[in-house]
Amino acid sequence: MFTIGDSHWLVPGEQEEAIAELLVRGGLLQWDNGRKLPLKSGGTTDVYVNLRDMRKRPWTIAKLAELYENPLRRLRPDCFVEVPDSVSPLAGHLSVITGIPLVTVREEEKPGRVVKGRVVGDLRRGLRVVIIDDVVTDAASKLAALIELRSIGAEALAIVVLVDRQQGWKQKLAQAGFGDVPVWAGMTLHDVRKHLVAHGLMQRCDPAIEAKNPIIVALDGKPWDEVFPIIDRLRPTGCILKVNDLLWGKGIDKLVPDLSVYGRVMADMKNHDIPNTVGNNCKLLRTCPPWAVTVHASGGRAMIAAAREALADTPTKILAVTVLTSIDPKTCEEIYVRQPLDQVLKLAEIVTRPAEKEPKRGVDGFVCSPQEVKALKERYPDAVLITPGVRSPGQEAGDQQRVDTPQNAMVNGATNLVMGRQILGAPDPIVEVFRVMKEELNIGIEQ
Repeated sequence: MFTIGDSHWLVPGEQEEAIAELLVRGGLLQWDNGRKLPLKSGGTTDVYVNLRDMRKRPWTIAKLAELYENPLRRLRPDCFVEVPDSVSPLAGHLSVITGIPLVTVREEEKPGRVVKGRVVGDLRRGLRVVIIDDVVTDAASKLAALIELRSIGAEALAIVVLVDRQQGWKQKLAQAGFGDVPVWAGMTLHDVRKHLVAHGLMQRCDPAIEAKNPIIVALDGKPWDEVFPIIDRLRPTGCILKVNDLLWGKGIDKLVPDLSVYGRVMADMKNHDIPNTVGNNCKLLRTCPPWAVTVHASGGRAMIAAAREALADTPTKILAVTVLTSIDPKTCEEIYVRQPLDQVLKLAEIVTRPAEKEPKRGVDGFVCSPQEVKALKERYPDAVLITPGVRSPGQEAGDQQRVDTPQNAMVNGATNLVMGRQILGAPDPIVEVFRVMKEELNIGIEQ
């Protein structure tokens, strides 16, 4: 029997064709850059897949049935269950072209009917069944069918959908006791949004909002499937997205283009190696240049020059990391034989001082704690100054040693603030972003 892996049942070229020719041209897709399209759950979204509208254009029914034929023939179920009513128009056509019997499972019994059962069709113990629907969000709408299958002893092979909205179905199914039922999608909501942005049908974010927002959200310590629901909703806020460990987990060539759909990307690689190696690392970013990349100032001018050369003719900013915000004064003395401020200024001088044997290829800015940013601003007024170790009043510092508030960091000259755990750990990260901007930074952006 065919086993579902991590891949989708449409390959990238097929996904592009389905989005352009079926969803967009067929009118089965709505999008709104302001993220104001209502969802059944009560929330809003910027992209809404609406297969119900296939009723208006019969040719889309036939095309959709051809697409869904792909996963059904590979899974070879005894029958398939439709979740009314999004895919109802194509279900019959799909049954005809595949020869696979169709069953409808309603959430509730139809009142006033001779046959009042929730199941329409032949559903029996021992049957191997596939559930089909248009999209999956948290899978709540699939539970009625799953519960019915379990109650009669039928086996759910998979839930097959055209689009996975990547919004919590794994957790929901696990909580309901169906964690062993896989969801197999033709594509993800990210694939759809990526197409819309790439083809100019939707903006990544309003440039005016991006210009106002100084917050860099650190997406460290989370896999892509946990990061996506966050950046999905962060997109309209204009936040810069900082990634470190995720670069290696997902792959630089894949992650940066994917993240760039949702905001400017800070590739926090913290390069620190011989110039040739640093140059090779940075060349990996050329296919989709990020907003900025980080290198350690302690690597010296030659290393900085190698990063600059690798990213020549791109808009990527080269940011020099000075003294990590996790280093306290005592540790700084042990490592550098200097206090943090003295060491930060010394490193900044090294990477900005011209060298006789090397062309002047300086940095665009520095990464330092909020406690040194004022001194750097005075010496380098035009530099981009990034400050990690930023915490709102009352927030725990965690493993950061040299910290300050967002307001103080900006007053002292920071151009951007790195905030990770405070935002990601908030009940609603988007609400927290707007709160910090409005209440602490006095920056107004319409929600």
